[in-house]
Amino acid sequence: MVFVNPQRLVAVVLFLAAFLVLAASRAFPFLNDIPGVVQTAIVLLGVVCALAGVYLWLRKSPDSKA
Repeated sequence: MVFVNPQRLVAVVLFLAAFLVLAASRAFPFLNDIPGVVQTAIVLLGVVCALAGVYLWLRKSPDSKA
């Protein structure tokens, strides 16, 4: 049985969320009607999700030996 590291599972979910948020910020034309501050907040949310995903992916678990 393959053990799934919970940190990596959360990281994958964060990567998916970041991709969807950043793709939505460019792909959907109805986002052009919202103010620039909200658009910036959406992009920052995507960036924060991506960075948190990278941090969780690269972080060593407490029970790892190396």
